[in-house]
Amino acid sequence: MKKKFFLAAFTLGAVSLANTLLSAPARAVSVDVPLQVEVPEVIYIQTYKSLTFQPTSAEFLGSAAPVNDTPGFFSSDGTITTLPAPNGTLTPTTGDITTGDILIYRIWGTSTGATGQIQHSVEFNGGTTGTLYLGGDTASSSNVGVTISALGGTATAPGLDVTNATPIEGSVAFTFNFANASSAGTYSNPNEYLTITATGI
Repeated sequence: MKKKFFLAAFTLGAVSLANTLLSAPARAVSVDVPLQVEVPEVIYIQTYKSLTFQPTSAEFLGSAAPVNDTPGFFSSDGTITTLPAPNGTLTPTTGDITTGDILIYRIWGTSTGATGQIQHSVEFNGGTTGTLYLGGDTASSSNVGVTISALGGTATAPGLDVTNATPIEGSVAFTFNFANASSAGTYSNPNEYLTITATGI
């Protein structure tokens, strides 16, 4: 019974103290807390899953490329207009085929570097040359040589808004040598890649 009495007394006392505090004159204190947002260095590269070069027959055969500019007439006995001799030498695998500049990648991102720029580059096989093999078999004697001429450089970091920001773009010109391409098919190399590198500077 006494315990209940003392608890009631304490409760009434606490309520009285609270009322006293609420009715006391206000003492305002102002504190300024700086607010910061930290944006990390983020670089986003848009490129292709893989690239396949498809040269035309004219690129392979040059002036000797087959053309269907001769009308053919045949009769019921099987005779037909004689086809003209090809106007050139069929040597499709003795030279290079060089491409123009091919857009390979786009870059968006931020930089924590002193200049606020992104340096970008592309290599093939860790440099500028490599070899592609028939069916990706590196033991094959049938292969295509590759040389690249990459147009890397530095540019102001464009930010991360891919819908509005103009990206950094990188192009590559290729030269393919078909001297050892003795078989038709797809040539590749599981150990050699186009490696695109972007770094904030």
